[in-house]
Amino acid sequence: MAEVLLENVWKIYEGDVTAVKNISLEIKNREFMVLVGPSGCGKSTTLRMIAGLEEITRGTIRIGSRAINNILPKDRDIAMVFQNYALYPHMTVYDNMAFGLKLRHFKKEDIRKRVLEAARILNIEEYLDRRPKQLSGGQRQRVAVGRAIVRKPEAFLFDEPLSNLDAKMRVQMRAEISKLHTQLETTMIYVTHDQTEAMTMGDRICVMNDGIIQQVAEPIELYDHPANRFVAGFIGTPPMNFFEGILTAQGDDLIFKEENFSVVLPLEWRNKVEAYIDRRITFGVRPEDMGSDVAEKMPGMPKVLAKVEVIEPMGAETYVYLNSGRHSFIARVDPHRRMKVGDEIQVAIYLPKAHLFNVETEQAII
Repeated sequence: MAEVLLENVWKIYEGDVTAVKNISLEIKNREFMVLVGPSGCGKSTTLRMIAGLEEITRGTIRIGSRAINNILPKDRDIAMVFQNYALYPHMTVYDNMAFGLKLRHFKKEDIRKRVLEAARILNIEEYLDRRPKQLSGGQRQRVAVGRAIVRKPEAFLFDEPLSNLDAKMRVQMRAEISKLHTQLETTMIYVTHDQTEAMTMGDRICVMNDGIIQQVAEPIELYDHPANRFVAGFIGTPPMNFFEGILTAQGDDLIFKEENFSVVLPLEWRNKVEAYIDRRITFGVRPEDMGSDVAEKMPGMPKVLAKVEVIEPMGAETYVYLNSGRHSFIARVDPHRRMKVGDEIQVAIYLPKAHLFNVETEQAII
């Protein structure tokens, strides 16, 4: 079993700098878990504690049934792929991939068999006699992954492995690593700051901020049901729009009122939101749920009048950066809709996909 379990794990550096704050996380056997968050959120520190490259201040980390806090990195039966590839420049691709096995005194024929098998899986057989400087960035990353594969570890750890690649190569390598996970059926823990990588690759995603786990869920669950405002704003491109206003009651209706628009909330929300009557709350809605096609989905949706500040044609769709006076937001509109900077336009809100957040705690209400 290659289940990885973190129990109340802390990392505190000298000077009382806390990088990871009492996190607990279960990574299932054969799962592809992605740790995602902004720079400095503690995700790489968490990965390095699993690898044994950082000492755990408090708590326990287990791989299978073994507590690994005091086990040396080389004895943890994990393999790590780094951001900078970490290849030996004077060695061939074959020797780079074989090096770890030689240190473990594997037989020559076993080494050759494992290296050739990994090279075939990664489609780098023709590069085995080359040196790293003769390879592209994507090819070097494949070699770094191959060096991990030959170990046949219980778990693979990836520390932002695609950040040095160009956009096209990142897309290709995302697909290749996902396919590799399916082929190898091994536990993988992947760290990235790129939420697109997280959404497209992970079986589940662990969103971190300020050393704390914000939410752990499958990608679509994170997207549709964020636990708090941070997750809602971090997951999704472009990010969710937020409007602060007051919840009021008029007869049987509960109404969210903002400076430039008001929204009658659905009746089925009443039990969850009536405690916030006459209080400030945050209304959130994604750009794809604000736009010219919203009225077609459901007539009678509330509308916002706003001035066009920036137009971003994307081909199949256009994103428009708008200002409603107090708030700036982004809406997705029909790419054939004619408009120019400075125009005032109306955009509809698809209310069934909207969210409400507590202003003080930033936790999701709806």
